[in-house]
Amino acid sequence: MGPRGEGRGVSSALVNTLRPKPFRGDVVAAGAVVLTTLVWTVAVRFSTAWDAGVHLAVAVVACAFVGTMAVLSPTEGAAPRAYQSVLYVATVALFVDVVLQLSDALGSEGSTSSGTATWSLAAVAAFALAFAIRRNSAVCTLIGSLSGGLAVLAAVAWIFSPDGFATFRWVLVALLVVFGVAAIGQRDRRPRHGVALIDAAGLAVLTIAVSLLVGDVVGAFFDESGSEDAAVVGVAWGWELLTLAAGFGLIAYSSVDRQPGPAYLGVLNLIAFTVITSLDVRGPTLLGWPLALALAAVFLLVVGLRPTTPAPPPPDIDAPEAPPLPLR
Repeated sequence: MGPRGEGRGVSSALVNTLRPKPFRGDVVAAGAVVLTTLVWTVAVRFSTAWDAGVHLAVAVVACAFVGTMAVLSPTEGAAPRAYQSVLYVATVALFVDVVLQLSDALGSEGSTSSGTATWSLAAVAAFALAFAIRRNSAVCTLIGSLSGGLAVLAAVAWIFSPDGFATFRWVLVALLVVFGVAAIGQRDRRPRHGVALIDAAGLAVLTIAVSLLVGDVVGAFFDESGSEDAAVVGVAWGWELLTLAAGFGLIAYSSVDRQPGPAYLGVLNLIAFTVITSLDVRGPTLLGWPLALALAAVFLLVVGLRPTTPAPPPPDIDAPEAPPLPLR
């Protein structure tokens, strides 16, 4: 055997060694999680003690190692097995470390700067979506969608430098529409990916609700403190309606498709709606949202519980039974 044949034999043996055996996949995935935790722990603990180039080299080697096992793992069905999903997520987590160390090595202003955050999050989104497309990973669809959404928010902060969070809320509304339309397009062909996109849409609305809630709490604090500069201004009813509709829609999606994730996010949005619509009220009252919800509940319950008449019998109920077909 010549040198070329020996080289091919070594590379084939290396590939076979790094390809996880399905019956040992859980053990391999557990080892990848431990390795990922180790790399991140070392990166944080030795952040100032080691040079950025050393951190980058460690992150690249670990990401390449785990990523190779993830890509070489055999595809056995339409959806990846659990250990493969763990390998995909571990690879993405290590790639995040690679991006952070690369930005540090290039002398960027830091991960908190809008410009660095934009390209870093965009790189992570592209990397995760590559696994979502090539390996049919729904969890990577969720990670890629969230990273892409954060990249858009970082780009808006970098380019426009808006004052306050109002602009970001409208950007989140746009992301909600994009995720929702994409989820509808994937619901029949790739239902797991549709659920991941719906989860991303629910998180976008929940982020809006949390921002409104934080602003309301801060405003209430200053109002009770007697400050005239930051009095309670309340939340526009349109944002409250968006949070309420998203909560109901997520729960309905979960019920129809029998997926638990959207239901959890729907409940969280409804909790946020309840808190937001109760902070601005001056004293207990049934006017406003309580009255609207009561009317909606009565209407739906009356429609659902209304008496029904039995359906009429089919017209051919008395027809004689058809003779059996002769054997041929």
